[in-house]
Parts: sequence; structure tokens; C-alpha cells
Amino acid sequence: MNIFTRNRWLLGFLLVVVSCLLIVGCSSNEKAKTAEAEKPTESLEKDKAAIQAVIEKQFNGPDNRYRQLWDAATAIQTASMNEEQYDAWLKTPEYNALIDYMNSTYASYFTENAYETFRNTDAFIYSYSDREYKLTTSAIEITQSEKERTLYPFTFQVMYENESGETEIVDFEGQAIVPVAGKIGKIQFNNQEKLLQKIEE
Repeated sequence: MNIFTRNRWLLGFLLVVVSCLLIVGCSSNEKAKTAEAEKPTESLEKDKAAIQAVIEKQFNGPDNRYRQLWDAATAIQTASMNEEQYDAWLKTPEYNALIDYMNSTYASYFTENAYETFRNTDAFIYSYSDREYKLTTSAIEITQSEKERTLYPFTFQVMYENESGETEIVDFEGQAIVPVAGKIGKIQFNNQEKLLQKIEE
């Protein structure tokens, strides 16, 4: 009887130890899962701030400083440049001042590759025209996708005011992918043509 009782006690003790280990293990797994789930949330504000900054810099304007630098750089460029002349133009103070300004305006909000793409395609696209107009952003709404935590759909409005003071609201939507906290990997604006047409009318 004593052996039987002792074996029962040992078995019970082992069951308690195993149960405790399982509980501790499950608790650790839950903490790890919670931390993993919270990781995107920690960068949420940085991600949204980067997207909002790019929207505001791109759609408030035109950027007169950029216009001045653009005019100065293109004034010394000709269509008949050969490769050697073009390479020399890329080293001019005027061209480098333009690139430095573009970098200081946008580079900090993007991953390196994404910034190069944005700089060569969309950056300052609404400041190229020499016409007199004003752009003002409002109603910026940025949300995080529930399925893909690095994807941020957004909507906003731009008030376009022409040189006569007439205004029109243009609705925009788009999305950004932010793979690193506060660093945009890709940003896309839909319906850009409508505003560009307004500027050139």
C-alpha cells in the first residue's frame, strides 16, 4: 500500500510539474504572438506621418523654391547636348542644388529604392507649370489594412485655385506600402490626370 500511495503521489506531482511547464510555455507563446501582433502598431504613427508628409508636400503648392532651382538647372541645359556635355551638366552647381533640395524634401520618408523611383516619376509633378495657381490639401484619411499590415489606403482632397481665384475640389485616393517604420516602399496616387489638366487649362 505504501508503494502504491507513493507512486500515486509521484505521478500526481509529475502531472502538476508538466501542467505548470505547459502553462508557462503557452504563456510565452502568447506573449510572443502578442508582441508580433503589436509590432506593426508600434510603427503605425510613424508610417501614417510619413504618408501624410508626402501627400502635403506633393499637393500643397506649387513649391516656388523647387521652381527656382528647376529653372536655374534647365536654363543651362540644351537639347543638343552630347553625352559628355550632359555628364558635365550633372556636375554643375545648379543641378546639384536642385537634387539636394529634392533629397531634403522627400528622401527621409522613403526607402532608398522607393525614393529613387518617386524622385524620377512623381516628385514635384505639380510644380513644373509656370502658371499661377494654388493647391491646398485637406481631409486626409489614412487607414491601415487589416489583412496586410504594411498597406495603407488613403483618401484626401485638393482645392485647386486658378489665377482668377476660382476654386475646385479634386478628390484623390491611393495607397502606400510601408515595409519599414516611417519609410515608404511604394506610394500610388490615383486620378492625378484631372488635377494636371486643371493646371494646364
